[in-house]
This record gives sequence, C-alpha cells and structure tokens, in this order.
Amino acid sequence: MTRARQLNAILVPVDFSPGSLRALEMAVTLRPPEGEVTALHVIDTDLAARVDKLGLGTYAEAVAKMRARAEEERVWLSKDKGAEIELMVVEGIPFVEILKIATDLDVDLIAIGSSGTSATLKDLLFGGTAEKVLRAAPCAVLCVP
Repeated sequence: MTRARQLNAILVPVDFSPGSLRALEMAVTLRPPEGEVTALHVIDTDLAARVDKLGLGTYAEAVAKMRARAEEERVWLSKDKGAEIELMVVEGIPFVEILKIATDLDVDLIAIGSSGTSATLKDLLFGGTAEKVLRAAPCAVLCVP
C-alpha cells in the first residue's frame, strides 16, 4: 500500500470568480499547519491583445487595468486570509503560466475552479483553462465547481 503524499505546497489559480475563490477556501482547509498555499493570478496577455485589436483600448492599458484589479484583490485577500496565502501575479497565457509555476514551485496539488470568468464558446468546444491544466499538470489537480 502506498502512502498518500502530504500537501505541503498547494497552488490555486485565481481569477477572483466565485469558483476560484471556492478553490482557494478548499486549499486553505486542506493545507497542513506547516504547508503553503500560493494564489496565482495570471494577467491574460491574449485578452489584452484582443482588446487592442478590437480598438477597445491599448494593450498596455488593458494590462494595467488587469494588474490594478489584481492589486485590489491582493489587499482584500490579505485582509481576509491574513498570512495564510501568498498571491503571485504574472503575465501570460493562463494555463501555460499555471503549469510553469506549478513546476517551478514543485507543488503537491493544484486546486482550480472548474469555471472562471471567461467561459466562451471556444472554451466549451476545446476545453477551458481548468481542463488544459488537468491534462498537463505535473501533480494532482482538484477541480472545484
């Protein structure tokens, strides 16, 4: 019989949707006292490029607006959760950055909301971020509805 691996490092991708916040709550409850929970927010550079292409603003403005929102949420999370979690903010394609950070941090678990704020027809047909992470993750993945 094999022993279950302890969850010392848990990564939670957050887009601040209800599903991602439920995943964060679950991660905090699963974390042992000495464990770490890292919330990861990815500023979606593909979305910023689409905003620029459609003439709804510049790429730089879109990235700045997304970064400002992440900082607002960082303040809220730090007040609500205290020192229980660390919030990382990076730029890139969400599923790619999630997989990179999971590998870099050598996490034991990725806890991810199964549906975020950007569910599109493309996501329904080809799989959203959670499905892409699930298929390629270097560790266990917990999908939280």
